[in-house]
Amino acid sequence: MILTDQRRTWYSLLEGSSDVGSIPTTSTIKHFVWWISIPGKFQMPYILSPMIGLKSPGMWSEGDAYEKKSIYSIQDGKLPPVNYDEHIIRSHSLTHLETPAHTNADGKRLDYFYDNKKDLFFGKTLVLRLTGNNFKDVGNGIHHWVVTVQEIQDRIVYLNLKSIPSKILITVENCPLNAQGYHDPNYVLTLSQESADFLVRDEHFHLYGTSWKSSDFKPGSSERPIHNTIFKKALILENLKLDSVPEGIYFMSAFPIPFIHASESPVVPVLFTKEELLASL
Repeated sequence: MILTDQRRTWYSLLEGSSDVGSIPTTSTIKHFVWWISIPGKFQMPYILSPMIGLKSPGMWSEGDAYEKKSIYSIQDGKLPPVNYDEHIIRSHSLTHLETPAHTNADGKRLDYFYDNKKDLFFGKTLVLRLTGNNFKDVGNGIHHWVVTVQEIQDRIVYLNLKSIPSKILITVENCPLNAQGYHDPNYVLTLSQESADFLVRDEHFHLYGTSWKSSDFKPGSSERPIHNTIFKKALILENLKLDSVPEGIYFMSAFPIPFIHASESPVVPVLFTKEELLASL
């Protein structure tokens, strides 16, 4: 198991035990449950989507990201006595999951993965937080960080990982945020082509996630090389709220709304630590 400084603190409270491979005793679990119940101790589970408000601006010139219309409202003497709203969502300006059909006319769509590969939506997940500041000014107020293979490998070595989990989410330290709590669209974060190739070479790789709004940055071009490379092996999560998530290994649940024949869908991914799952069982 990978221990960040925060997680080492959790283990130090487990009756002084540092053997992370051992099975906790009943008294250890009770002590841990008590400690994590203290208000303000944890932000877990980590919810990887900001709250969605009206008038949130779209990121792709499509209008507001979310609109709401009333169908029924509670009023004296009127039936039905309920509040019921119509919700209009524009997925690509929210936290969302993409399938190969997003950039490939013949690509598999969401219902295929629900029917055949549900394991892509949950399981062991690695969160990487790249260090330093490699944003390069590319003009017009835009800064671009192109993630190299070396940067990914350096984090893997730092975390003492023997292998990469099938799901990997990438962000940067001190990630700039916009007013809605998403990674600032003006601070672009994308994989280099070599990094995308590196990930898809892993036979188990099947889900990639980024805190930025897209996996490509090709203004004025119809090419989407990083999307298309990743889609050879994996699905993609974008617009993830990872700014408060410590680097390390988690269990993730990320089931999107199951729209039939959709190329993408909104999703609220949730990360749990092994310790939290243990304390909740």
